[in-house]
Amino acid sequence: MIELPQLREGQKIRVFQRLTEGKRERNVPFAGKLLKVRGIGTNQTITVRQNLEGVDVDKIFPTALPTITKIEVIEQVRSLIKGQSVAPKKSKRARKSTKQARSTKQARK
Repeated sequence: MIELPQLREGQKIRVFQRLTEGKRERNVPFAGKLLKVRGIGTNQTITVRQNLEGVDVDKIFPTALPTITKIEVIEQVRSLIKGQSVAPKKSKRARKSTKQARSTKQARK
């Protein structure tokens, strides 16, 4: 398995995949926008969209695929460039519980 950079949706990335044609082997790049990152560890997959001659092509790559030689980030997401982390959205239940915890703390004061 290869070393993965920090992958976030919206980044422009280039995935190099090793292809064998007869006796020859070559690395074929697939560059595009990262749409989705799913799973953890060996079950992780990434979805990349590339625009080829006006037609959008989506490819799903399992990150543990042995033919993937390298994944490089071409362009970062703006929030990652500034050093701000993009926090995942909380569920409605989690938002309510934090709101209730804050109101009880304020009532105690």
